[in-house]
Amino acid sequence: MSVIRIASVIHGDPAIARQIHAVQMRAYAQEAALLGATWFPPLERTVEDVQSSKEHFLAARADGRIAGAIGVEPDPEGLGITIASLVVDPCFQRQGMGRKLLEAVLAAHGDAGLTVQTGARNAPALALYEAKGFVVTRRWLVGREPLELVRLRRLPD
Repeated sequence: MSVIRIASVIHGDPAIARQIHAVQMRAYAQEAALLGATWFPPLERTVEDVQSSKEHFLAARADGRIAGAIGVEPDPEGLGITIASLVVDPCFQRQGMGRKLLEAVLAAHGDAGLTVQTGARNAPALALYEAKGFVVTRRWLVGREPLELVRLRRLPD
């Protein structure tokens, strides 16, 4: 198992943005397959989208490279902070990296309340969020296929 280090990163830096994007693409391709989605909007993100994002990113480094990242921003409905993205490179999954990234956000923003959305059939993500006190507050369908999404919320500490 690799030593995991979590730290804030400057995603406006092109090299950092490329690394985050590469992890996102591998993780989102895996998630799309898990959900049975042929159209998955997160896979349409570009390096420039990461670089210009208003999210604040924390990255998990293992073996000297970014292997996971979590991005947070103000919740669009005014419910505190939303987790806009949480991704772990598939080759680093099942090592506690996603949990450590989420715990870092909880330590920094748990008193503000948190929201997140994910695919309704993404059992690993749902288990992680529910283990940290998130509860499903809404379900809806999007897209051509359609894809069922869920929104989860964790009340402030």
